[in-house]
Amino acid sequence: MRARAASLAAILAFGGANAAYAADKLYTAYNIWFEQPTKVYSTNYQKGNILAAGSEVKDVKRSSKGVEFTDPNLGLKFSVEFVGKHHPGLTGEQWADRFLTTRDFAALSSGLSAAEIKAIRAGQVQAGMSKKAVLLAAGYPPETATASTKLDTWKYWRHRFGSYAVQFSDGKVTKSEQ
Repeated sequence: MRARAASLAAILAFGGANAAYAADKLYTAYNIWFEQPTKVYSTNYQKGNILAAGSEVKDVKRSSKGVEFTDPNLGLKFSVEFVGKHHPGLTGEQWADRFLTTRDFAALSSGLSAAEIKAIRAGQVQAGMSKKAVLLAAGYPPETATASTKLDTWKYWRHRFGSYAVQFSDGKVTKSEQ
């Protein structure tokens, strides 16, 4: 597995990202909110419909500006724009590496409780959830307000003008303003 990961990293480093993605089955790494699949932002504003974590994606095209793909189950083509100012310190490629995965939902949610899985599927962040479960439910918080997921307070956006905080203690949610 490490050899395969190193090989994939080498291919990505030399600009063959689209070719590398074609070799594996790919899935969304966390829930993605969208109002229009043709205009989704890396900030992952939490309004509209949810494309579930672990959804299979096809026809992946990525660039430093974002990712395009088709969800074969929904029959929709998605265009996700990388908003660099919301992710200082991350390139579009680094963000895309977190956005898509070769792991399906069963693998992504391995080790989580039934209550966490139910909340993830509903796109909810609830008290008692682990950081892993929150990442699946809400994605990565934009780095402009949460410099690291090692912190005990994460800030997410509901929409362009409204945000909420999630507080952790010992790796579990103690309070969510969602």
